[in-house]
Amino acid sequence: MKKILILFCAFALLSGVNSCKKKSEVEPPEETLRISSTPIFGADIIGALSSNYSFKLLITSKPPKNGVKVDISVKNDLDNSVIFTQSTQTSSNATSSIDLQLSNLVAGNLYTATLDVTSLTTSTNKEQLTFKVARK
Repeated sequence: MKKILILFCAFALLSGVNSCKKKSEVEPPEETLRISSTPIFGADIIGALSSNYSFKLLITSKPPKNGVKVDISVKNDLDNSVIFTQSTQTSSNATSSIDLQLSNLVAGNLYTATLDVTSLTTSTNKEQLTFKVARK
């Protein structure tokens, strides 16, 4: 009977110790990336006044904890050749606006710019922005 009582007390003591452990907090899932730009790109063709075109990429969702990676590709619509590529990334969730610039735009040509934005926290969380730009 003593052995049973000792085993019961030991079990109760171990159960009490386990229940006092701090529970690990479950991190909420990352928000789906939503992006925009300034100026806002729509169906209109953007006119570049020089060989460079500057704009802001805006992350309108809550920025990912580890930041984002932005891959830019600009193709000439005439022959589908890539005339400009760039990859940049932010290092934290404090950044919701990124200054970007397209280069190598030649007068008289129409281009398609594609921005692929990927979360550095969750690689499957991606968003894409595509727009047309013409060098005047």
